[in-house]
Amino acid sequence: MKIHEYQAKEILRRFGVAVPEGIVARTVDEAATAFNTLGGPLAVVKAQIHAGGRGKGTIQEEPKQHGVQLVKSADDARAAAGAMLGKHLVTIQTGDEGQVVHQVLVEAGCDIARELYLGIVVDRGLGGPVLMVSSEGGMNIEEVAANTPELIYRETFQPDAGLFPFQARKLAG
Repeated sequence: MKIHEYQAKEILRRFGVAVPEGIVARTVDEAATAFNTLGGPLAVVKAQIHAGGRGKGTIQEEPKQHGVQLVKSADDARAAAGAMLGKHLVTIQTGDEGQVVHQVLVEAGCDIARELYLGIVVDRGLGGPVLMVSSEGGMNIEEVAANTPELIYRETFQPDAGLFPFQARKLAG
């Protein structure tokens, strides 16, 4: 199962995890309205595709445009969304053809004290999910995986039982 960033954040929010406020937009006008609703003074417009590396990825039709854009006005949000929506975002995970951006997440800007990485993947060899975490996460997780894979901690778990406390402590340590 693949879910978009905004869907993952909604799940986290339901379980009490603090995440920035965000609004999904499927048109440029919706993106501008979302910026105004969030109240500024800045926001981030993020392409929603099923691939990582969106911040460093580029829009095939507009190579100077990336899949994550900081904006300071409703007009900026409209322009950023217009540069992404309906176009192909090419990332390290999509291949040269990229993926079409059908929606963007307009998210309230915030100060970043620390970036972490958390992901769940299915290990087909083990036949189950693996939780992966790193304190070196964020936009450069692909580089961390390639250059210092020992900084990404992995823990298998059974979906019906969940993560046991000892496993969570191990990952947090």
